[in-house]
Amino acid sequence: MFRAITFVCCLISADLSSAEDSIDPEKRVAIQELMVITGAEADRQQLTLTFTQQFITVLQANGVAVSEPTANIIRDEVGRVVEEQLENQRLQNKMYRLYARYFTLEEIRGLIEFNKSPIGEKANRVMPLLMRESMSAAQAWSEEIGPVISHRVRDRLQENGISINR
Repeated sequence: MFRAITFVCCLISADLSSAEDSIDPEKRVAIQELMVITGAEADRQQLTLTFTQQFITVLQANGVAVSEPTANIIRDEVGRVVEEQLENQRLQNKMYRLYARYFTLEEIRGLIEFNKSPIGEKANRVMPLLMRESMSAAQAWSEEIGPVISHRVRDRLQENGISINR
């Protein structure tokens, strides 16, 4: 699930202007297999949940009170849009082009072989947990060093006669 969300976020900023037909059909099938094996396929429920939460967060940040009926309408409409967009295969085609850009057919086949192995299967099982825990660890670490960075930058600026006070 996490990988799908991360991949979707990456797609937003990627330049994917090449025509989808330029991918060799055999390579396209291999990419699709790899995405299924690794769980990189778009998860409708997770995408709907993520977009709904983001939408509600933006509304709340702008002072809009979001009641339960409002949240239900948002969830319903977001779900419909996600469903429509996934059914037209636009996201999947963008993902295929990304994989095709970075991997040869032989490399994709190697990744498929690895991901079907016991260690590959385990990696696919634990990677979402590992990523989530890694992000939590990085967040905790950044909170620990943030004050140290602030203090040292402030001291260094003061040593150089630079004031950042407003």
